[in-house]
Amino acid sequence: MKRLLPLFAVAALAWIALRTLGVAAQPAAVVAEDPGGTFFGRKPEPQKTRRYFVAAEPETWDYVPAGKDEVCGLALPAAVAANRENLKLRYVQYTDATFTTKVAGTPSLGILGPVLRGVVGEFLAVTFLNRTNQPLSMHPHGVKYDKDSEGAFYQPAPGKGAAVAPGARFTYVWQLDENSGPLPGEPSSKGWLYHSHVGSDGEANLGLVGLIIVTDPRRARPDGTPADVDREFATLFMIFDESGQGTTVQDAAAAASSGDAVNNLLIATAQNVAKDVAPPPKISFEKNAELVEQGQRLAINGRVFGNLSGLEMNEGERVRWYLLALGSEQDFHTPHWHGVRVVENGVRRTDVVELLPASMKVADLVADNPGSWLLHCHVDEHMAGGMFARFVIHSHEVVGVDRSPARAFLGMAAVASPKP
Repeated sequence: MKRLLPLFAVAALAWIALRTLGVAAQPAAVVAEDPGGTFFGRKPEPQKTRRYFVAAEPETWDYVPAGKDEVCGLALPAAVAANRENLKLRYVQYTDATFTTKVAGTPSLGILGPVLRGVVGEFLAVTFLNRTNQPLSMHPHGVKYDKDSEGAFYQPAPGKGAAVAPGARFTYVWQLDENSGPLPGEPSSKGWLYHSHVGSDGEANLGLVGLIIVTDPRRARPDGTPADVDREFATLFMIFDESGQGTTVQDAAAAASSGDAVNNLLIATAQNVAKDVAPPPKISFEKNAELVEQGQRLAINGRVFGNLSGLEMNEGERVRWYLLALGSEQDFHTPHWHGVRVVENGVRRTDVVELLPASMKVADLVADNPGSWLLHCHVDEHMAGGMFARFVIHSHEVVGVDRSPARAFLGMAAVASPKP
């Protein structure tokens, strides 16, 4: 019995390591040809359905497009300056099913995918095309879906949209039912995450994250935007890992340092089985920790050191912020606005909001203090690592920014509204 227990522990730990590596989470793709497009076996009513066309595509992402710290004016950390650009995968919106004409992105969204929006009582039909070399999906939070439109791969019997093969497409159908919308005492609209969910959270680290907005129809304009809001922003607070090390490599360094026989056997087993994953380099735990730290990009919407643009509003506007977070146990964030106060989720006045990974909150403010102001995470290490941006309130005395719905409200430029 004493010999069996360590073997069981090794087997269990090996399974965990392989999941971390992504080996067990790289299935034979579920979807190759099935078009999807149904909700519990039926097509949704066209007059109640908003259509979107979204592709996952590789893109070289620059965390610091200006090449400098735009807010503090300090020199960039050497590791960031030397490695500003990294290959990411992104959700990109197109105008129709031909996937030939891109919808212009919103600068303030940064790395976030297109905003998908509607009002309670409608459906979102999202045709997803996978233009990458690995199975991917779109998994939504908050909305109602059947198994095929869940967009998450796990056993038993994953749905048809759980893992869309490279080159394939699938149409997810999500219902914006009463439970996806705000309660009477909450703000008039809610923000929900969507992200790829085939393997681990590494797919979010690749950049496959976006936002769904659901509005209460009793508090909405005819176009579906919240009637008590003049402008919207969305901000994802997340630490991206560009070290190339990963958690399994970190475990390997720790095991090599400790001499733990079980962990060393686990790592060797994982290396032998993970044929598509490079084995961890033979480095010390201390060196590994240094590389991981150098590879961190403490970002707001995938930008660091004040390089997120487009956070501009006019004096007097009622501005809604959809606050999001994803990541690891390090992703505890505290967004703080200088110069203004916000109301969090309709119940608390503050100027700092607390976020944990997969948090989704709403913060409302009145742009009553013209000027150029700082938005940052108030965790000291995160702020020092570049998790800050600048937002601007234009005075009535100068020409401000465009207030048309296509610019003031996220995703409105390309929303195909339901027929009357």
